[in-house]
Amino acid sequence: MPKILLLCYIIRVMIHQPISSFYEVHTREFILEVKKLLKLCESLTRVYVQRTGKPLWVVYEHMERDVFMSAKKSQAHGIVDLVVVK
Repeated sequence: MPKILLLCYIIRVMIHQPISSFYEVHTREFILEVKKLLKLCESLTRVYVQRTGKPLWVVYEHMERDVFMSAKKSQAHGIVDLVVVK
């Protein structure tokens, strides 16, 4: 049975990239964290592309700009299946 994602009508959705605070020195730990964040960003982008059916460039552009959406707009975008009123 496919899972249905519900969203309350008063909720807003934001799409954005995973970020981290910057290190002052490029240490081994810094390099590892950057690699993890890049991998996370790629995975998250693939999930959004699969979920929404939007092209990669659209999803990437939205993640770059921190797009905020109403519940209805997120439903139209394909992020949620149903918007619940009651």
